[in-house]
Amino acid sequence: MVAIKARSYLFEVGVIIYEGSMNILRLFIIMTLLICCSGEAFSTEKQLVTYFQNNSPPRYFQSNKMNTGICIDVINEINHRLEATKITIINPNQIEVPMKRIMQYIELDQDIDLFVGAAKTQGRVDHIGQYSIALFPIRGTFAKNRTNNFLFTGKDSLKGLTIGVLRGSSSVELMNNIIGVNPVQTNTIEQSLKMLEAGRLDLVYYHSLGLRWQIGELNLRNVIELIDEHDYLQEGHQYIIYASHVPKEIISKVDKVIEAMRADGSMDYIVNKYQ
Repeated sequence: MVAIKARSYLFEVGVIIYEGSMNILRLFIIMTLLICCSGEAFSTEKQLVTYFQNNSPPRYFQSNKMNTGICIDVINEINHRLEATKITIINPNQIEVPMKRIMQYIELDQDIDLFVGAAKTQGRVDHIGQYSIALFPIRGTFAKNRTNNFLFTGKDSLKGLTIGVLRGSSSVELMNNIIGVNPVQTNTIEQSLKMLEAGRLDLVYYHSLGLRWQIGELNLRNVIELIDEHDYLQEGHQYIIYASHVPKEIISKVDKVIEAMRADGSMDYIVNKYQ
């Protein structure tokens, strides 16, 4: 009888030990899964794909076979400041495309997540609507031959003139809406300025940042100038424009970085490098 009770006691102890071991094993498995999941969450990188705009200096251009420019410098600085968050803006294949196609990709919500350096037009707001806070200011102006005594006194002063505009830019929409203007779309501002130099255009319209830089690069400062201070048809900023699938929390994180860059002078420093 004693032997039977002893065996029964040992069996019960064995069961307790077994169940305890199983509980420890379950706890170990659960902890392992939590650690793995947690590690995966912390190691996850969010890569935001972008393309570069082709032939749009000084925002995007090539120098010594390398892509460079204001917007690429802005991307690099944003990436540096977002390093801890593992959010990165990338153009893995260094793809360059026209602005019109970039806007199509954004509107159709395909191929890219964002584009750095877009003006905010009503048409874009209506069809896209996801923008960052402002990056840096721009304003539209005219380039003319120094022998041309043209004075801008408002839209009426543009009637009958042939004006070069960059294909795909907001300048096209603006000039198309001014009665009496003959806008000529070109593939690059360089092309526009060379046509202006040759007398094939009366004026070139674009933002002053790009015109001033390109006139200097072409060594045309003695031939072409920007018109004097005037009431500007366009004054605004450049922005990052996002495809609709990009989460707002990511946009918010990038906005905080942009705000810090503007506050500490980093954004001005980048822009001034190309003046």
